[in-house]
Amino acid sequence: MDSKSRVMIPSKVRDLLGLSSGTILMLIADTETREIRMLPLANAESKVYQLHIVMSDKPGALAKVAQVLANYGVDLLFTVSKTIRREEVAEWTIVADFLKSNVDEGKIVDALKKLDIVREVKIVSIKKK
Repeated sequence: MDSKSRVMIPSKVRDLLGLSSGTILMLIADTETREIRMLPLANAESKVYQLHIVMSDKPGALAKVAQVLANYGVDLLFTVSKTIRREEVAEWTIVADFLKSNVDEGKIVDALKKLDIVREVKIVSIKKK
């Protein structure tokens, strides 16, 4: 770790793992073992966004949202879903690569908002090409 608290990865290790400048990594900290795992999520060419979706908590809700994303070629990299109020409200946070999508992000958000189960959609760019 350098003086600015940046973790340095030796070039030979980066080469072996196929990491390049601009690669997005997910860090997983295990406080019990005091270890950190780094997993590559996306490469420098990726178009990565975080979506936060509030929806009805009912069977098939996640599947409906996932189907819309799949229809537009969105690649889900990491997701976390949770029930806020059972049988009422749930949240789904998604980190996704839109690089292979055939339309812009705004159209995808609009399509999600048209679903009867979706109450709110927020999208934030993590990285743009």
